[in-house]
Amino acid sequence: MELQILSKSNTTADPESRDASKLMYICSSYSLDQIRERDLSHVLQIRHLDGYWDNVWSVHPIDTHPSLGFKSNPCGHPIDEQVSEDHIFVRGRYGRFSWLSWIRPVNAALALFSVLIHMIRIARREKIKTIRAGDPNLTGLLGLIVAKLAGGKLMVRINGDHDAIRARTGKPINPRLFPFIWLEVLVEKIVLSRAESILSPGQNYEDFAVSNGADPKKCHVVRFGNLIDPRHLAPACDRPNIEDPNVAAFFKQRPTLIHIGRLIPIKHVLDCVEVLGTLTESGYDAGLCFIGDGPLRVTIKNRAAELGIADQVIFLGNCNQGAISQIVPQTAVVLSPLTGRALTEAAFGEAAIVAYNLDWQGDLVVDGVSGLLVPAFDVQAMADATARILADKKLAARLGENARKRAFEILAPNQQTEMEIAAYQLMGKKS
Repeated sequence: MELQILSKSNTTADPESRDASKLMYICSSYSLDQIRERDLSHVLQIRHLDGYWDNVWSVHPIDTHPSLGFKSNPCGHPIDEQVSEDHIFVRGRYGRFSWLSWIRPVNAALALFSVLIHMIRIARREKIKTIRAGDPNLTGLLGLIVAKLAGGKLMVRINGDHDAIRARTGKPINPRLFPFIWLEVLVEKIVLSRAESILSPGQNYEDFAVSNGADPKKCHVVRFGNLIDPRHLAPACDRPNIEDPNVAAFFKQRPTLIHIGRLIPIKHVLDCVEVLGTLTESGYDAGLCFIGDGPLRVTIKNRAAELGIADQVIFLGNCNQGAISQIVPQTAVVLSPLTGRALTEAAFGEAAIVAYNLDWQGDLVVDGVSGLLVPAFDVQAMADATARILADKKLAARLGENARKRAFEILAPNQQTEMEIAAYQLMGKKS
Protein backbone atom coordinates (compact mmCIF):
# COMPACT_ATOMS: atom_id res chain seq x y z
CA MET A 1 0.00 0.00 0.00
CA GLU A 2 1.36 3.41 -0.92
CA LEU A 3 1.31 5.96 1.87
CA GLN A 4 0.39 9.59 1.46
CA ILE A 5 3.15 11.71 2.94
CA LEU A 6 1.70 14.37 5.16
CA SER A 7 2.98 17.88 5.39
CA LYS A 8 5.39 18.74 8.20
CA SER A 9 2.69 20.66 10.02
CA ASN A 10 0.49 17.58 10.05
CA THR A 11 3.19 15.26 11.40
CA THR A 12 3.48 17.10 14.71
CA ALA A 13 0.82 16.61 17.32
CA ASP A 14 -0.84 19.54 19.05
CA PRO A 15 0.90 20.70 22.25
CA GLU A 16 -1.87 19.44 24.57
CA SER A 17 -1.40 15.84 23.41
CA ARG A 18 2.41 15.71 23.43
CA ASP A 19 2.53 13.93 26.81
CA ALA A 20 0.87 10.94 25.15
CA SER A 21 3.55 10.72 22.45
CA LYS A 22 5.26 7.56 23.69
CA LEU A 23 6.51 4.52 21.83
CA MET A 24 7.68 1.07 22.91
CA TYR A 25 10.06 -0.34 20.31
CA ILE A 26 10.85 -4.07 20.65
CA CYS A 27 13.77 -5.14 18.50
CA SER A 28 16.46 -7.83 18.70
CA SER A 29 18.69 -6.62 15.85
CA TYR A 30 21.36 -5.12 18.10
CA SER A 31 22.08 -5.35 21.80
CA LEU A 32 22.97 -2.17 23.66
CA ASP A 33 26.60 -3.31 23.87
CA GLN A 34 26.69 -3.84 20.10
CA ILE A 35 25.18 -0.42 19.50
CA ARG A 36 27.91 1.18 21.59
CA GLU A 37 30.79 -0.89 20.25
CA ARG A 38 29.81 -0.39 16.60
CA ASP A 39 28.87 3.27 16.97
CA LEU A 40 25.25 2.57 16.00
CA SER A 41 23.64 5.30 18.08
CA HIS A 42 21.71 6.46 15.02
CA VAL A 43 19.50 3.34 15.16
CA LEU A 44 18.24 4.55 18.56
CA GLN A 45 17.95 8.23 17.64
CA ILE A 46 15.89 7.57 14.50
CA ARG A 47 13.24 5.78 16.55
CA HIS A 48 12.09 9.22 17.69
CA LEU A 49 11.42 10.07 14.01
CA ASP A 50 12.81 13.58 14.21
CA GLY A 51 10.78 14.43 17.32
CA TYR A 52 7.52 12.77 16.40
CA TRP A 53 7.88 10.55 19.47
CA ASP A 54 8.71 12.44 22.66
CA ASN A 55 9.70 9.37 24.66
CA VAL A 56 10.87 5.95 23.51
CA TRP A 57 11.37 2.71 25.40
CA SER A 58 13.57 0.37 23.34
CA VAL A 59 13.44 -3.28 24.38
CA HIS A 60 15.83 -6.09 23.47
CA PRO A 61 14.29 -9.31 24.85
CA ILE A 62 17.65 -11.13 25.29
CA ASP A 63 20.06 -8.21 25.41
CA THR A 64 22.45 -9.89 27.87
CA HIS A 65 23.05 -13.02 25.82
CA PRO A 66 26.82 -13.71 26.06
CA SER A 67 27.09 -13.98 22.26
CA LEU A 68 25.91 -10.35 22.01
CA GLY A 69 28.88 -8.99 23.92
CA PHE A 70 27.46 -8.85 27.46
CA LYS A 71 30.33 -9.57 29.85
CA SER A 72 28.65 -9.45 33.27
CA ASN A 73 26.18 -11.87 34.83
CA PRO A 74 23.56 -12.46 32.09
CA CYS A 75 20.88 -13.57 34.57
CA GLY A 76 18.47 -11.57 36.68
CA HIS A 77 15.70 -8.99 36.34
CA PRO A 78 15.43 -6.85 33.19
CA ILE A 79 17.60 -3.73 33.32
CA ASP A 80 16.29 -0.25 32.49
CA GLU A 81 19.17 1.88 31.21
CA GLN A 82 18.75 5.56 30.41
CA VAL A 83 20.51 6.18 27.10
CA SER A 84 19.30 9.78 26.75
CA GLU A 85 16.91 12.15 28.47
CA ASP A 86 13.97 10.86 26.46
CA HIS A 87 15.03 7.28 25.73
CA ILE A 88 15.22 4.20 27.98
CA PHE A 89 16.72 0.91 26.82
CA VAL A 90 15.22 -2.16 28.49
CA ARG A 91 17.79 -4.95 28.57
CA GLY A 92 16.08 -8.32 28.68
CA ARG A 93 18.06 -11.09 30.35
CA TYR A 94 19.45 -14.29 28.88
CA GLY A 95 18.44 -16.17 32.01
CA ARG A 96 16.30 -15.42 35.04
CA PHE A 97 18.28 -17.12 37.81
CA SER A 98 22.02 -17.81 37.99
CA TRP A 99 21.42 -20.99 39.97
CA LEU A 100 19.21 -22.29 37.14
CA SER A 101 21.80 -21.76 34.41
CA TRP A 102 22.32 -25.51 34.09
CA ILE A 103 18.79 -25.80 32.62
CA ARG A 104 19.12 -23.15 29.92
CA PRO A 105 15.78 -23.59 28.09
CA VAL A 106 13.81 -23.24 31.32
CA ASN A 107 15.93 -20.34 32.53
CA ALA A 108 15.62 -18.56 29.18
CA ALA A 109 11.84 -19.04 29.15
CA LEU A 110 11.58 -17.57 32.65
CA ALA A 111 13.72 -14.60 31.55
CA LEU A 112 11.44 -13.96 28.58
CA PHE A 113 8.40 -14.12 30.83
CA SER A 114 10.10 -11.68 33.19
CA VAL A 115 10.80 -9.12 30.44
CA LEU A 116 7.25 -9.55 29.13
CA ILE A 117 5.79 -8.71 32.54
CA HIS A 118 8.20 -5.79 32.79
CA MET A 119 7.07 -4.41 29.41
CA ILE A 120 3.40 -4.72 30.32
CA ARG A 121 3.99 -2.81 33.55
CA ILE A 122 5.87 -0.05 31.73
CA ALA A 123 3.19 0.26 29.04
CA ARG A 124 0.41 0.48 31.61
CA ARG A 125 2.27 2.87 33.91
CA GLU A 126 3.38 5.20 31.11
CA LYS A 127 0.14 4.80 29.14
CA ILE A 128 2.06 3.71 26.03
CA LYS A 129 -0.47 2.94 23.32
CA THR A 130 1.82 2.20 20.37
CA ILE A 131 3.99 -0.90 20.36
CA ARG A 132 6.50 -1.48 17.55
CA ALA A 133 8.02 -4.93 16.87
CA GLY A 134 11.04 -5.59 14.68
CA ASP A 135 9.84 -8.94 13.33
CA PRO A 136 6.72 -11.14 13.27
CA ASN A 137 8.36 -13.86 15.40
CA LEU A 138 9.61 -13.37 18.96
CA THR A 139 9.38 -9.59 19.18
CA GLY A 140 6.07 -9.63 17.31
CA LEU A 141 4.59 -12.15 19.73
CA LEU A 142 5.81 -10.21 22.75
CA GLY A 143 4.54 -6.96 21.24
CA LEU A 144 1.13 -8.42 20.53
CA ILE A 145 0.74 -9.59 24.12
CA VAL A 146 1.85 -6.21 25.49
CA ALA A 147 -0.51 -4.35 23.14
CA LYS A 148 -3.48 -6.53 24.08
CA LEU A 149 -2.90 -6.34 27.82
CA ALA A 150 -2.01 -2.63 27.88
CA GLY A 151 -4.79 -1.48 25.56
CA GLY A 152 -2.47 -0.46 22.73
CA LYS A 153 -1.90 -1.18 19.06
CA LEU A 154 0.88 -3.14 17.38
CA MET A 155 3.01 -2.22 14.38
CA VAL A 156 5.25 -4.98 12.97
CA ARG A 157 8.27 -4.59 10.73
CA ILE A 158 8.82 -7.43 8.24
CA ASN A 159 12.51 -8.33 8.32
CA GLY A 160 12.56 -10.96 5.59
CA ASP A 161 10.59 -13.30 3.38
CA HIS A 162 10.56 -16.09 5.93
CA ASP A 163 8.62 -18.48 3.71
CA ALA A 164 11.29 -18.25 1.01
CA ILE A 165 14.10 -18.73 3.52
CA ARG A 166 12.43 -21.75 5.11
CA ALA A 167 11.83 -23.24 1.65
CA ARG A 168 15.56 -22.97 0.92
CA THR A 169 16.85 -24.20 4.27
CA GLY A 170 14.11 -26.56 5.41
CA LYS A 171 14.50 -25.06 8.90
CA PRO A 172 12.74 -22.46 11.06
CA ILE A 173 14.15 -18.92 11.04
CA ASN A 174 14.68 -19.10 14.82
CA PRO A 175 15.13 -22.80 15.62
CA ARG A 176 16.11 -22.19 19.24
CA LEU A 177 12.83 -20.41 19.89
CA PHE A 178 10.59 -22.32 17.50
CA PRO A 179 11.90 -25.87 16.97
CA PHE A 180 9.25 -26.67 14.34
CA ILE A 181 8.42 -24.78 11.16
CA TRP A 182 4.69 -25.21 11.72
CA LEU A 183 4.98 -23.57 15.13
CA GLU A 184 6.95 -20.62 13.79
CA VAL A 185 4.47 -20.15 10.94
CA LEU A 186 1.58 -20.31 13.39
CA VAL A 187 3.12 -17.54 15.51
CA GLU A 188 3.65 -15.39 12.41
CA LYS A 189 0.06 -15.85 11.30
CA ILE A 190 -1.25 -14.93 14.76
CA VAL A 191 0.91 -11.81 14.94
CA LEU A 192 0.37 -10.60 11.38
CA SER A 193 -3.39 -11.15 11.40
CA ARG A 194 -3.74 -9.09 14.58
CA ALA A 195 -1.24 -6.29 13.93
CA GLU A 196 -2.72 -2.86 13.30
CA SER A 197 0.04 -1.89 10.88
CA ILE A 198 2.75 -3.78 8.94
CA LEU A 199 5.82 -2.12 7.45
CA SER A 200 7.86 -3.79 4.71
CA PRO A 201 11.04 -2.62 2.93
CA GLY A 202 9.81 -4.03 -0.38
CA GLN A 203 6.81 -5.50 -2.16
CA ASN A 204 7.96 -9.12 -1.81
CA TYR A 205 8.12 -8.74 1.97
CA GLU A 206 4.62 -7.30 1.93
CA ASP A 207 3.45 -10.25 -0.16
CA PHE A 208 4.88 -12.59 2.48
CA ALA A 209 2.95 -10.74 5.19
CA VAL A 210 -0.33 -10.85 3.28
CA SER A 211 0.07 -14.56 2.51
CA ASN A 212 0.40 -15.13 6.24
CA GLY A 213 -2.72 -13.33 7.34
CA ALA A 214 -1.93 -9.62 7.20
CA ASP A 215 -4.66 -7.27 6.03
CA PRO A 216 -3.42 -5.69 2.74
CA LYS A 217 -5.01 -2.39 3.79
CA LYS A 218 -2.74 -2.29 6.85
CA CYS A 219 0.46 -3.03 4.91
CA HIS A 220 2.83 -0.24 3.88
CA VAL A 221 6.11 -0.26 1.98
CA VAL A 222 8.50 1.88 4.00
CA ARG A 223 12.13 1.23 3.20
CA PHE A 224 14.96 1.50 5.71
CA GLY A 225 16.76 4.50 4.26
CA ASN A 226 16.33 6.46 7.48
CA LEU A 227 18.15 3.74 9.41
CA ILE A 228 21.36 4.55 7.56
CA ASP A 229 24.00 6.35 9.61
CA PRO A 230 24.43 9.88 8.20
CA ARG A 231 28.11 9.19 7.50
CA HIS A 232 27.06 6.83 4.72
CA LEU A 233 25.19 9.64 2.98
CA ALA A 234 28.31 11.71 2.28
CA PRO A 235 29.63 11.56 -1.30
CA ALA A 236 32.45 9.05 -1.67
CA CYS A 237 34.93 11.79 -2.64
CA ASP A 238 34.28 13.65 0.62
CA ARG A 239 34.92 10.71 2.94
CA PRO A 240 38.14 10.23 4.93
CA ASN A 241 40.66 7.63 3.84
CA ILE A 242 40.81 4.28 5.63
CA GLU A 243 42.35 5.00 9.02
CA ASP A 244 43.60 1.51 9.91
CA PRO A 245 47.02 1.20 8.20
CA ASN A 246 46.81 -2.59 7.90
CA VAL A 247 43.42 -2.44 6.22
CA ALA A 248 44.55 0.40 3.97
CA ALA A 249 47.60 -1.63 2.91
CA PHE A 250 45.41 -4.65 2.09
CA PHE A 251 43.16 -2.57 -0.15
CA LYS A 252 46.14 -0.98 -1.93
CA GLN A 253 47.77 -4.35 -2.62
CA ARG A 254 45.12 -5.50 -5.13
CA PRO A 255 41.52 -4.76 -6.17
CA THR A 256 39.40 -5.83 -3.23
CA LEU A 257 35.91 -7.26 -3.08
CA ILE A 258 33.92 -6.89 0.13
CA HIS A 259 30.97 -8.50 1.80
CA ILE A 260 29.21 -6.66 4.61
CA GLY A 261 26.95 -8.62 6.93
CA ARG A 262 26.64 -11.50 9.34
CA LEU A 263 28.54 -14.65 8.47
CA ILE A 264 25.57 -16.99 8.67
CA PRO A 265 24.21 -19.63 6.26
CA ILE A 266 21.06 -17.80 5.17
CA LYS A 267 23.24 -14.97 3.83
CA HIS A 268 25.08 -17.38 1.48
CA VAL A 269 28.43 -15.83 2.40
CA LEU A 270 30.40 -18.91 1.35
CA ASP A 271 29.51 -18.02 -2.24
CA CYS A 272 31.81 -14.99 -1.93
CA VAL A 273 34.82 -17.26 -1.32
CA GLU A 274 33.84 -19.38 -4.29
CA VAL A 275 33.65 -16.23 -6.43
CA LEU A 276 37.17 -15.24 -5.41
CA GLY A 277 38.42 -18.76 -6.12
CA THR A 278 36.87 -18.69 -9.59
CA LEU A 279 38.36 -15.28 -10.34
CA THR A 280 41.80 -16.42 -9.18
CA GLU A 281 41.63 -19.46 -11.44
CA SER A 282 40.78 -17.13 -14.33
CA GLY A 283 43.89 -15.06 -13.70
CA TYR A 284 42.48 -12.16 -11.70
CA ASP A 285 44.52 -10.97 -8.72
CA ALA A 286 41.87 -9.78 -6.27
CA GLY A 287 41.33 -9.73 -2.54
CA LEU A 288 38.24 -10.32 -0.43
CA CYS A 289 37.31 -8.51 2.76
CA PHE A 290 34.58 -9.66 5.15
CA ILE A 291 33.04 -7.01 7.39
CA GLY A 292 30.92 -8.68 10.03
CA ASP A 293 31.15 -11.84 12.05
CA GLY A 294 29.31 -15.06 12.69
CA PRO A 295 29.55 -18.83 13.05
CA LEU A 296 30.74 -19.38 9.45
CA ARG A 297 33.99 -17.48 9.93
CA VAL A 298 36.08 -20.62 10.52
CA THR A 299 34.34 -22.44 7.66
CA ILE A 300 35.13 -19.55 5.31
CA LYS A 301 38.78 -19.54 6.41
CA ASN A 302 39.07 -23.27 5.84
CA ARG A 303 37.48 -23.05 2.40
CA ALA A 304 39.81 -20.20 1.42
CA ALA A 305 42.77 -22.36 2.46
CA GLU A 306 41.45 -25.28 0.38
CA LEU A 307 41.22 -22.99 -2.65
CA GLY A 308 44.73 -21.64 -2.06
CA ILE A 309 43.54 -18.06 -1.56
CA ALA A 310 43.88 -17.71 2.21
CA ASP A 311 46.37 -14.84 1.89
CA GLN A 312 43.86 -12.96 -0.28
CA VAL A 313 41.11 -12.95 2.35
CA ILE A 314 40.85 -10.66 5.36
CA PHE A 315 38.31 -10.63 8.19
CA LEU A 316 37.63 -7.31 9.91
CA GLY A 317 34.90 -8.54 12.22
CA ASN A 318 32.24 -6.11 13.39
CA CYS A 319 33.35 -2.60 12.41
CA ASN A 320 31.94 0.72 13.51
CA GLN A 321 29.98 2.83 11.05
CA GLY A 322 32.80 5.31 10.54
CA ALA A 323 35.20 2.59 9.40
CA ILE A 324 32.63 1.04 7.05
CA SER A 325 31.87 4.42 5.47
CA GLN A 326 35.60 4.82 4.75
CA ILE A 327 36.08 1.31 3.31
CA VAL A 328 33.13 1.17 0.90
CA PRO A 329 34.45 3.84 -1.54
CA GLN A 330 37.82 2.05 -1.70
CA THR A 331 36.20 -1.20 -2.77
CA ALA A 332 36.44 -2.64 -6.27
CA VAL A 333 33.17 -4.60 -6.02
CA VAL A 334 30.62 -5.21 -3.28
CA LEU A 335 29.33 -8.79 -3.33
CA SER A 336 25.78 -9.16 -2.08
CA PRO A 337 24.44 -12.71 -2.17
CA LEU A 338 21.78 -11.51 0.29
CA THR A 339 22.13 -8.40 2.44
CA GLY A 340 19.80 -5.80 3.87
CA ARG A 341 20.86 -2.43 5.17
CA ALA A 342 24.47 -3.16 4.17
CA LEU A 343 23.44 -3.14 0.51
CA THR A 344 22.00 0.31 1.03
CA GLU A 345 25.25 1.50 2.62
CA ALA A 346 27.17 0.17 -0.39
CA ALA A 347 24.88 2.01 -2.81
CA PHE A 348 25.14 5.33 -0.97
CA GLY A 349 28.93 4.83 -1.01
CA GLU A 350 28.95 4.70 -4.83
CA ALA A 351 30.25 1.14 -4.90
CA ALA A 352 29.93 -1.16 -7.90
CA ILE A 353 27.60 -3.93 -6.74
CA VAL A 354 27.05 -7.50 -7.89
CA ALA A 355 23.97 -9.02 -6.27
CA TYR A 356 21.81 -12.09 -6.52
CA ASN A 357 18.32 -11.50 -7.85
CA LEU A 358 16.98 -12.49 -4.47
CA ASP A 359 14.66 -10.98 -1.90
CA TRP A 360 14.43 -7.16 -2.24
CA GLN A 361 17.82 -6.66 -3.91
CA GLY A 362 16.45 -6.13 -7.41
CA ASP A 363 14.63 -3.01 -6.16
CA LEU A 364 17.96 -1.26 -5.63
CA VAL A 365 20.25 -3.08 -8.05
CA VAL A 366 18.82 -2.50 -11.52
CA ASP A 367 20.84 -4.79 -13.77
CA GLY A 368 23.28 -2.89 -15.95
CA VAL A 369 22.25 0.43 -14.47
CA SER A 370 22.87 0.59 -10.71
CA GLY A 371 24.77 -2.68 -10.48
CA LEU A 372 24.84 -6.14 -11.96
CA LEU A 373 22.05 -8.51 -10.92
CA VAL A 374 22.64 -12.22 -11.46
CA PRO A 375 20.49 -15.33 -10.91
CA ALA A 376 20.24 -16.37 -7.26
CA PHE A 377 22.84 -18.93 -6.10
CA ASP A 378 24.65 -18.87 -9.45
CA VAL A 379 28.25 -18.49 -8.27
CA GLN A 380 29.66 -18.60 -11.79
CA ALA A 381 27.36 -15.78 -12.88
CA MET A 382 28.40 -13.70 -9.86
CA ALA A 383 32.07 -14.35 -10.68
CA ASP A 384 31.57 -13.42 -14.34
CA ALA A 385 29.78 -10.19 -13.40
CA THR A 386 32.54 -9.32 -10.94
CA ALA A 387 35.15 -9.96 -13.62
CA ARG A 388 33.32 -7.55 -15.96
CA ILE A 389 33.58 -4.79 -13.40
CA LEU A 390 37.22 -5.52 -12.53
CA ALA A 391 38.12 -5.32 -16.21
CA ASP A 392 36.24 -2.08 -16.92
CA LYS A 393 36.87 0.90 -14.64
CA LYS A 394 34.43 3.07 -16.57
CA LEU A 395 31.69 0.50 -16.02
CA ALA A 396 32.54 0.34 -12.32
CA ALA A 397 32.34 4.13 -11.98
CA ARG A 398 29.05 4.35 -13.88
CA LEU A 399 27.44 1.60 -11.83
CA GLY A 400 28.63 3.23 -8.60
CA GLU A 401 27.29 6.65 -9.52
CA ASN A 402 23.95 5.19 -10.55
CA ALA A 403 23.76 3.08 -7.39
CA ARG A 404 23.95 6.24 -5.30
CA LYS A 405 21.31 7.93 -7.46
CA ARG A 406 19.03 4.91 -7.18
CA ALA A 407 19.50 4.79 -3.42
CA PHE A 408 18.36 8.39 -3.06
CA GLU A 409 15.44 7.74 -5.40
CA ILE A 410 13.93 4.92 -3.37
CA LEU A 411 15.59 5.26 0.06
CA ALA A 412 15.91 8.98 0.75
CA PRO A 413 16.01 9.15 4.59
CA ASN A 414 13.73 12.17 5.00
CA GLN A 415 11.11 10.66 2.72
CA GLN A 416 11.18 7.33 4.54
CA THR A 417 10.79 9.10 7.89
CA GLU A 418 7.73 10.97 6.62
CA MET A 419 6.23 7.75 5.27
CA GLU A 420 6.84 5.99 8.58
CA ILE A 421 5.15 8.80 10.46
CA ALA A 422 2.20 8.56 8.07
CA ALA A 423 1.93 4.84 8.86
CA TYR A 424 1.83 5.57 12.58
CA GLN A 425 -0.85 8.21 12.07
CA LEU A 426 -3.00 5.81 10.10
CA MET A 427 -2.98 3.30 12.95
CA GLY A 428 -3.88 6.01 15.46
CA LYS A 429 -0.89 7.10 17.45
CA LYS A 430 -2.55 8.96 20.29
CA SER A 431 -4.33 7.48 23.23
